[in-house]
Amino acid sequence: MNKPYWGLWSLLLAAFAFFVVLSFWQDGIRVGSLDIKTATFARDLLNVPAHHAANDSTDGQGNTKPKRQPMDTTAKTILFFGDSMLEGLAPRLAAYCDKSGHTLIEVIWYSSSTLCWGESTRLTELMAKYHPDYIMVCLGANELYVPDIKNARRPHLKKILAEFGDIPYVWIGPPNWDEDTGINDLLAQELDEGSFYLSAHDKFERSRDGAHPTRASAHQWMDRVVKWMNDSCYHPIRLDYPGEGIARASRIVIYQPPV
Repeated sequence: MNKPYWGLWSLLLAAFAFFVVLSFWQDGIRVGSLDIKTATFARDLLNVPAHHAANDSTDGQGNTKPKRQPMDTTAKTILFFGDSMLEGLAPRLAAYCDKSGHTLIEVIWYSSSTLCWGESTRLTELMAKYHPDYIMVCLGANELYVPDIKNARRPHLKKILAEFGDIPYVWIGPPNWDEDTGINDLLAQELDEGSFYLSAHDKFERSRDGAHPTRASAHQWMDRVVKWMNDSCYHPIRLDYPGEGIARASRIVIYQPPV
């Protein structure tokens, strides 16, 4: 082959190699003010997943991620504990539980926080008494403004989670009415993947205190949580749609605000 053709083929091979490499760059590249979009032909040709370097079963750092479990359709004893937000959430959840054959234990500790639950023995006592096989929590609304919250509350949050052991759980984050100082970030960092429902960006109709959702809005909130559990939670359980109704939990425990 003539030398001019060798040069041409070299240029073509170099260009092909460049675009092959570029096609693995999922989000494109930017050169100055120019955005270069990437193609997927090489990934498709080689049958490489879209996340290129990372395996879908890892977090990108080689750590194994938990896999989403199949829907558990067995009847559960669900312990649902937290602060006063349960007043609006629990009646709607009870309707789902009635429809799906679950037993719901509702525990409201007014004005409570991760600090209260972490320092007390109440959770230990509840676990021993009711032997739940699924846990739901709504806590954090009373901690929106705690300074240095990650250091102040992390030990208490870890203690609560240690109480759960291997029991699957869902933690419903607070329905922010204002910017928080880090409670949602702390929950996102410490809770198991697929176990945290972030409520902070949801839209709510508020009651007169400006914080609690109205009953109707709380019911819609619970509906959104259930939909998320069906679609994204790592430990989904059967929660059949109960129509528009509400119900009463099998057992309701109420604790007065901490002194």
